[in-house]
Amino acid sequence: MNHSHGFNVTRGYVKIDFTPAWELNARIIDFVFFTNKTSKQGKAQSLEESGNKMFRISPKMMIRARAYFMGEMVSELTNIGFSNINQVIASLSPKLPHDIPVGCTVQFRLTNCDSKQEMVYERSKGKGF
Repeated sequence: MNHSHGFNVTRGYVKIDFTPAWELNARIIDFVFFTNKTSKQGKAQSLEESGNKMFRISPKMMIRARAYFMGEMVSELTNIGFSNINQVIASLSPKLPHDIPVGCTVQFRLTNCDSKQEMVYERSKGKGF
């Protein structure tokens, strides 16, 4: 909507709502990383990490942590009192099954229950935990 009166121009802008796309992206990430179902179009070759790197933890926040190995959830923890991500992973690691081979990658999915923010971290057995 443009109105011109003399030399002044008023412009109106439309703010686009991207929430349907964000919800679809979250469902796709859940399907690719956290299920054993086969894709109709084959396996994904490469997937870039999300651009949001600001996942902060304080001891007052409720953190839900889940560990996935080969697409299956093998351990889960919900607690408060963690100061950083390594403390969460260290408290979740003893609950992992002992049959995971050394050197295999385990995905740790951390959710901040207060702000609904979520991040996925990968660690190798023998190096990261």
